[in-house]
Amino acid sequence: MTRALPIALVALVSACGDLTPDVSRSGARSSATAARSAPAAAPVDNHERELATLRTFEQQRRAATDFATLPPSDVALGPDPYRVATLAGGLRIGLLRGESAVVVLDALGREQERLAAPRSPSGLAVSRDGDVLVVGEAARELAHYRVRDGHLARVATMRVDALGMRDVALADDGRTAYIVEDREGRLLAVALSRAVGAPALRATGMRELGRCHGPIRVAALAGTVAVNCLLDHAIELRRGDEVARIQHDGPLWSFALDRTPDGGLLVAAGGVEDHPLVREDGGFGYIDSYVYLYRLALGAPQPTRLAAINSSALDVVTPKWIALRQVGADLAITTAGYASAHLVTLTWRDGDFAAAPRLASVDLPPGTSDAQLADDGALIAANPLLDAWVVRRGAAPQVIAVASARGPRPWPSRLGELLFFTTLMSPWNSADGKLSRFTCETCHHEGYVDGRVHFTGRGDVHTATRPLLGLFNNAPHFSRALDRTTTDMVHAEFRVANRHNGRDPWFALTRADAPWLALVPDAPAELSPVQLREAFLTFLGDFTHRANPAAIDHARFTALERRGARAFLERCASCHAARLIAEAPASAVPFERWEPLVLSPSGPIVWSDAAYAQTGVTPYVHPSGARVPPLRRLAKKWPYFSNGSAHGLDELLAGYAFSLTATYHAAAPADPTLVRLTSDERAALLAFLALL
Repeated sequence: MTRALPIALVALVSACGDLTPDVSRSGARSSATAARSAPAAAPVDNHERELATLRTFEQQRRAATDFATLPPSDVALGPDPYRVATLAGGLRIGLLRGESAVVVLDALGREQERLAAPRSPSGLAVSRDGDVLVVGEAARELAHYRVRDGHLARVATMRVDALGMRDVALADDGRTAYIVEDREGRLLAVALSRAVGAPALRATGMRELGRCHGPIRVAALAGTVAVNCLLDHAIELRRGDEVARIQHDGPLWSFALDRTPDGGLLVAAGGVEDHPLVREDGGFGYIDSYVYLYRLALGAPQPTRLAAINSSALDVVTPKWIALRQVGADLAITTAGYASAHLVTLTWRDGDFAAAPRLASVDLPPGTSDAQLADDGALIAANPLLDAWVVRRGAAPQVIAVASARGPRPWPSRLGELLFFTTLMSPWNSADGKLSRFTCETCHHEGYVDGRVHFTGRGDVHTATRPLLGLFNNAPHFSRALDRTTTDMVHAEFRVANRHNGRDPWFALTRADAPWLALVPDAPAELSPVQLREAFLTFLGDFTHRANPAAIDHARFTALERRGARAFLERCASCHAARLIAEAPASAVPFERWEPLVLSPSGPIVWSDAAYAQTGVTPYVHPSGARVPPLRRLAKKWPYFSNGSAHGLDELLAGYAFSLTATYHAAAPADPTLVRLTSDERAALLAFLALL
């Protein structure tokens, strides 16, 4: 079993909130928390002089940052090639999530055309007839493109009453588009039609097929609609009114479908190890990446697992793209590491899944979020970490950087992103036994959450995963607020990430340790321990929350939202302070400035302070309670409360009670002096909270 590096990231994970679902082998825990609650170990040189220099760097950067105008990370972190698909005839279509663009690529990955796409595009589907459909997280539209006279053209824009649309798929006959959106968790079926001789599709109706938590991908094949419900740790397979589930203990990041000759379905999936996380020694156990294979037989109520392969042990960590192919009697799964630099193909001969698969592995830079694999083995991959298209045609992979009008990012920010999302923070970790190789994203998908409630290793304390975006103006870190500065948190992450590998966490890196570091423009050939930590700090300063789609489509509060803002001011803001920097009272934003800041792309108000509170959400992570959590992008976090006990915001508000001397979010006593929210107040607050 592989247990590795991304611990630091995972630790960071906790930084946002002592995570720790009662997860399976895929949770993550605050590094600082882990280190401080672990059995006593030989002290490591604390490098106080170097850390003091880093704290000064942190303070200077924070003082020089205007958090009110800091751009959201969906535009600050580069073009972010995110999805790629191939039309009949070989034309390649890609999405630039950070540029809100759809592009046409040639066989070598070179951009030929660029067109506007729905904002923050993340879903792409193509039909056999040449239709291209695109949805974006921050737009209420389904965009339709077709090739006309040798060029891609946008031929229709269909209104869809949904926000946070993550993916789109087409039915085999092209007459239905299936869309998943993560804010409400809905799976939508949009009926499509086309007038005779007309190029444009029309939406003629929409219906909801189901809901789950955090749907991120959808696929349709042979009458089955499959949805990856990230936060539910499940893949749902719908055939009419029947729903089968692949249920795991932790998140699944990718899946692919294929038919069996007898009318059944094969499902390949990449995700975290399906095993409870073990944290009794202050580290992270049983949290490797795995590749799974399932079969749903025709008429069977539930899928059967055929194989589970530890891909971390194959140096494929965080497989966010996976492909499934049948060649005669053989079955092959190909997948690539988002966090590591390998592409592997696993092949089972003659349907013998009891035997170990044949393995073929080649180098591929980390960062593959999606790819297209041709019959001859040629591959083109979307790579957000390198802001590039990666092409492999038998020889060494070619990296084609995506042009951007914003100019290049400084190398420390790029390196910090790699420390966060790849195994670079602890390249020497192992996947043996309970040890694991993983990154922050194991528990924080794209920096947000994984839906788990992890056991912390302390008493009976469990905590829910919190987002890691927006940390730079939200110190102190962790629910227990153990790290007063981001520098100390980052240093703790390096220590915890390398806890089990026998290496000094105060290490330098060279290109001999990670040859693909040569792909980071201007980065030094050797990186000192201070440079590594400074790069991580730099990235965290850039890793702001993505724009809130519910807030950026109107410039003024609605009447209901305004009532919610007023209710929040009166009921909530004494703890969830309207500050730009959580620990800085002087950064408080007056009520009259809430509207323009809340409805801006950055939505910069933290809605927290540096205090502890006891509100009935037990057991408390600290004798004084828990640090007041930030409410930014509350819709991206599920479940709610430090212990994950609230499964909806309406449930959360229904349990809220207060008096002049106490506030309860849970377990309010039967005290007639306590005041509860009216139904009108709850409705207004829900409308306002959706904007944060």
